[in-house]
Amino acid sequence: MNDDLITMDDLTNEEIIALLDDAERLLPVAHGEEYLPLLQGKLLANMFFEPSTRTRMSFEAAMKRLGGDVVNLGDVNSSSAVKGETLFDTMKMVDGYCDIAALRHPRQGAAQYAADACGIPIMNGGDGAGHHPTQTLLDLFTIRQAHGRLDGLTVALIGDLRYGRTVHSLSHALARFDCNLIFISPTQLAMPTEIVDDLTAGGAKITQTEDLYGSIPDADVIYMTRIQKERFPDYV
Repeated sequence: MNDDLITMDDLTNEEIIALLDDAERLLPVAHGEEYLPLLQGKLLANMFFEPSTRTRMSFEAAMKRLGGDVVNLGDVNSSSAVKGETLFDTMKMVDGYCDIAALRHPRQGAAQYAADACGIPIMNGGDGAGHHPTQTLLDLFTIRQAHGRLDGLTVALIGDLRYGRTVHSLSHALARFDCNLIFISPTQLAMPTEIVDDLTAGGAKITQTEDLYGSIPDADVIYMTRIQKERFPDYV
């Protein structure tokens, strides 16, 4: 397994299934019913350069449930970034203090850039309109819990598919499990052509449409995304 998790390409299908199996076994720990200090003495750096509630707290809760501890970047405006410190230099500093880092950043490619700067593992908690593999693992876990499998499902991904990084990572992962993908969005927010081409080249079965109500009955899973207006080129 790759030390870093930047995109879903860093994991094989077998590794994905193994992680989901581990997550299922750890459900009592996640619910607070058991305490399993597997990460005692380890320190996670939560490096969130972009607003987050659920993702940041999920990393922190998981680390503490497993006996580890967390240091948070806090408000970016009170960090050295406002003095001109580069992401590379910030992550080099984090590398000296912590054992692993979770990064969220508004710029696509920032997670890989941070991984290049660090010796510690980097987990991508979202990089601009790029990827969000940690969310995808949770989504795959939820889907498998509901259906008992991942293979061969029909999944409708709906909403802002152009700027929604969660659907970029999830569509690649689902395609690897031979899922049928239905992309439903207005033309202006359609899945980027390069992603569709990449999926199609890999043999993925894809339907693209603007017909929401006509497509939903065929789906085993409906995945809704919000409008990512903060990533629109003309958003101020």
